[in-house]
Amino acid sequence: MSEANGNSLDSLVVLSGFRCIVADPPWPFKGTGAWNNRRSTDPKNNGNRKPQRVAYPTMTHTAIEALPIAGMAEEDCHLWLWTDNTNLHAGFHVMQAWGFKYLAPIHWIKPAGCGMWWVHRTQTILFGYRGKCRFPLARFRPNLFTSSNPARHSEKPGEAFTLIESVSPGPRLELFARRPRENWTVWGNEVEANAAFVLYPANNTKGGAT
Repeated sequence: MSEANGNSLDSLVVLSGFRCIVADPPWPFKGTGAWNNRRSTDPKNNGNRKPQRVAYPTMTHTAIEALPIAGMAEEDCHLWLWTDNTNLHAGFHVMQAWGFKYLAPIHWIKPAGCGMWWVHRTQTILFGYRGKCRFPLARFRPNLFTSSNPARHSEKPGEAFTLIESVSPGPRLELFARRPRENWTVWGNEVEANAAFVLYPANNTKGGAT
């Protein structure tokens, strides 16, 4: 397993050589921010908007694209980029900015859904690669999976990592991780592990969670 120290992305760039990168960026989302103004269901509030704190700070598309991911990746690296339906289009631009070619979508069918116009029961991972597209471990896997037990808000299910580890060889890196993961290098602002990341205020924007 690769080792990284400190709270800067530079330590991971120095390591480089990752053949599998999973990223779950804190995408921007309209209608939320440092405070999320939703209409209160309390009849005493007369339908006025009541501020609610969002789960975590977010980043602009420009800030996500500017992350030096290309410097961490081996020439045959696989990228698994989580998106939400609002930022799906932006995900293709982020993948290109990071130096990867898009190959296919992978769909997580959630046990429950939410949304303003449609009830969203799926979330998409954009799968990409650098150089030549190689599958040294396995191929012809289904491009959708389900999970039965909801995790914390925005946390991705273990079934996703089972699929990823069956397809992509190591060394493996998870960006914006929520918890330590055995035999992975992880980097995030909520995880105590071998790398940590701080979201600086300059990168914050009005947004929500994936």
